[in-house]
Amino acid sequence: MTDFISIEKVYGILEDAIAPEASVESFPLEKALGRVLAETLTSPGDVPPFNNSAMDGFAFNRAELAQGASVRLLIRGTSYAGTPWEGTLASGDAVRIMTGAATPEGADTVIPFERTETIEENGNTYVVFEAGRVRPAENVRLRGEELRAGDAVMEPGIVLTSAYLGLAASLGRAELRCRKLRVAVFSTGDELVEPGTAVALPPGKIWNSNSSVISSLVRTWGAEAEDLGILPDDPDVIRKALSEAAARSDFLIASGGVGEGEHDYTSRVLAEMGSGITHYHVSMRPGKPFSFGRVAGEHVCWFMALPGNPVAAAVSAKLFLRRALRLAAGSTEPLGLPDFPAIAAKDIKGRTGRTDLVRGRADFVDGEMRFTPAHSQSSGMLTTLAGMNAMAVLDVNTDRIAEGDAVRCLRLLS
Repeated sequence: MTDFISIEKVYGILEDAIAPEASVESFPLEKALGRVLAETLTSPGDVPPFNNSAMDGFAFNRAELAQGASVRLLIRGTSYAGTPWEGTLASGDAVRIMTGAATPEGADTVIPFERTETIEENGNTYVVFEAGRVRPAENVRLRGEELRAGDAVMEPGIVLTSAYLGLAASLGRAELRCRKLRVAVFSTGDELVEPGTAVALPPGKIWNSNSSVISSLVRTWGAEAEDLGILPDDPDVIRKALSEAAARSDFLIASGGVGEGEHDYTSRVLAEMGSGITHYHVSMRPGKPFSFGRVAGEHVCWFMALPGNPVAAAVSAKLFLRRALRLAAGSTEPLGLPDFPAIAAKDIKGRTGRTDLVRGRADFVDGEMRFTPAHSQSSGMLTTLAGMNAMAVLDVNTDRIAEGDAVRCLRLLS
């Protein structure tokens, strides 16, 4: 009989086994989102590369503010972003300037248009404003105030977000070196039917939703997913598919039909291949069944089996597969789902002896974060996962959290 282990024990098993051995390749920025960076990115120059205006207005020298309560300056021209005004400002001069435009030599302060007036006099245009409407050196971004040439900007191990990709682009980079992870996903079970292959379900059949859920999560986490589809309960077919996929993949991910039963052909085939796969029962709901180990062969490929029920498969993937992929990619960021405190908007039910992960929504209401559980906690109902953004955590010693009590939640990252 398989012993029960805790969620934390599974984390330890993964962390003890998986090393950052994924290959490294250069990816264009549009294909790098979610991947783990594998190089140190340094700034090739100062950022900003020149002094520039933080807003639309008039640029002038701060010394003008000391000349009296009211300032009157002759407008010499306009500095545009990409087309700077050429020249040096003399005492008593100013230039119109647009956001991002280079400030001319002699200018170190910008006053917004809305704090000024302009007047025409003898064919000249002057800007007039009260000296107290702007501080010396205000609204000017200085060269190198964000980054100096050679500064380390991004280190290996970060997970690339849109902000990091924008930062890389701002430094002139079109590609980044990242870890490449290849994940093959398959489902087992003669009861499954691929969506789009039949007009209606035959009796006793269900649509294969797990492959779509897991593959999309894998891609969100910066890995490449290959959907092997549904493998029939045929040892020869399973052996061929797994052998070929393991040779080109870093992970093989199964859902359903893996364990110690007499119809578990996947485990039997993996064992015949010399793989060391261990089956566990995790003290959690949803998501009790879990299998993990290394597939036999020179190439490092890990096997992970998730539960067959679609919600249980998704929750287990978010807890365990996401962590495994981050470990293989050498991520230096926190491996777990972010947690936060909330107030129970309704009673939350669990059961002692296991960790209950109760799906629901956490929303900021009347100045506090409130968690409302989904209408059902059935592990077979994807409607209890779609649209939900958090899971309340009831530990092994808690069977109920009353309305109004504090509850620890995990954010349900996509």
